[in-house]
Amino acid sequence: MKNPFKKEDNHGILISGLLIGAMFAGAITYLYIKKKSELQEAGEDIKEHAKDYLKKKAGKLKKHKSDISDLV
Repeated sequence: MKNPFKKEDNHGILISGLLIGAMFAGAITYLYIKKKSELQEAGEDIKEHAKDYLKKKAGKLKKHKSDISDLV
């Protein structure tokens, strides 16, 4: 007959579950940091060229010329 007071040994399952969870947490953290650095690099590139359109636009502006005879 089986002893009803004997506890089953589940330590192996608990340890393996904790290790798998830690591995997933590490993988998620690694991917988060990697993506964050990629976004930061892309943001720096965008910041460098953020006002380029203003420089191009300023060069195309022409001064309006009019004579006094045109105004009268």
